[in-house]
Amino acid sequence: MRVAIIPPTGQTGEWTLNRHLIPGLRAQDVDVKVLHHFALNRPNTKVFLGSLLLKRLIKDGSVSLIHNVDNLGPFLFRHRNLPAKKVLTVHDIAPVMLPQAYNRILRFDFTTVLPKLIENTDLTIVDSYSTMTDLIAKFGVHKDKLIVIHLGVDTSFFHPYNDHGQDMRKYGLRPRFLLYVGNDRARKNLKTLIRAYMSVFHEIPDDLVLIGPISKNKIRAYIDSNGFPSHVKKEVQRRITLLGYVAYEDLPRIYSAATALIFPSLYEGFGLPPLEAMACNAPVVLSDNSSLREVAGDAGLYINDPLNSEDISGNILEIINNESLRESLRSKGSKQAHKFSWETAVQKTINAYDSIL
Repeated sequence: MRVAIIPPTGQTGEWTLNRHLIPGLRAQDVDVKVLHHFALNRPNTKVFLGSLLLKRLIKDGSVSLIHNVDNLGPFLFRHRNLPAKKVLTVHDIAPVMLPQAYNRILRFDFTTVLPKLIENTDLTIVDSYSTMTDLIAKFGVHKDKLIVIHLGVDTSFFHPYNDHGQDMRKYGLRPRFLLYVGNDRARKNLKTLIRAYMSVFHEIPDDLVLIGPISKNKIRAYIDSNGFPSHVKKEVQRRITLLGYVAYEDLPRIYSAATALIFPSLYEGFGLPPLEAMACNAPVVLSDNSSLREVAGDAGLYINDPLNSEDISGNILEIINNESLRESLRSKGSKQAHKFSWETAVQKTINAYDSIL
C-alpha cells in the first residue's frame, strides 16, 4: 500500500494528528508519500486548484490512496479515472454549528463545499462520535461512509512532572495559576472566561495563564468591556499572562504546574488540550457540550452553560478550594488519558484504508 498524505495548512489539532500519523504509518511498513505543492498550501487554493491538479500530483500511478488530514481537501470533482481511493478527515464543522462565530467565506466552505467533498470521497474519518452525529444531521451523510477514529495523546511525552521550576522561571510564571490552551476564536469563549476570572480573582491566589495565538488587544478589550472600576481592570491585567506559542517540549511541565486547565469552549470536534492536561495530572474544568464529555468522561468538572460566566467562576472556585476534588480528578484523568493512544489511532487508520482498497 502506498499512501499519499496531504498535510494540514494550519497548526492546530490537524497538525498534531499529522505529526503522529505519518511516522506511525511508516512504522507499520506503510509506504507514505507526503504531497507538497503550492496548490495545496492554502485551504481554498487546495480545494479548487488542488482538485484540478490532483491527477497530476500523483501522476506516477503508484499511489493507491490519498488522505487529506484536515477538513478541506482537493476532492471537488469525482475524478472518475483516478486510480487512487480518496479519504478525508473532518475534525469538526464549527462554522455550521456556530455560524455567528465565523466569516462568510468559512461558512460557505463548510456549508456548501464540504458536503460536496465528502460526497466525492470513498471514506470520511471523524475525530469523535459527536462530529459523526453532526455530519449525519446537517449534511445527511450516510453512516456507512463515516468512521470514528479518536485522536491520541503521547503519554511518554505528556506525563506528570514535579520539577517545573525552570519552566516557571523561563516564562515568568508565579507558583499558582489556572491555565488555558487554545486560540482566541469566538467559539473558544475566552470573553466569558475573562469575565468569570474578573469576578473572582480577588478571592483566589491563582493567576490566569493563556497559551496560544491570542491577541493582547482582544484580551484588553474583553477586560475593558466589563463594568469594573479602572483600578480593578489594571489589577486583573497584571494577573493575566499571555505566553503566545510556547516551546512544545515545555508544555507537559506547564500543564503539570497548573492548578487546573480551564476549557470553556462552545464547540469542539475533539479537544486535545483537556486530554494532554489529564495525561499530565492537571485537573480539567471544561464545557459540557459537543465531543468534550466523550474525551474527558467522568474525569472532568463540567460547565453546564459556558456562556454563563457565573457557571465558569463557580467551577473555578470549586476546583481551587476543594483539594479532594482536585485529587479525584487527577486520578480519574490519568486513567482516562491512557484510553487514547496514537498507536491505536494509527492502527485504526490502517484498518480504514484496508476497508476501501
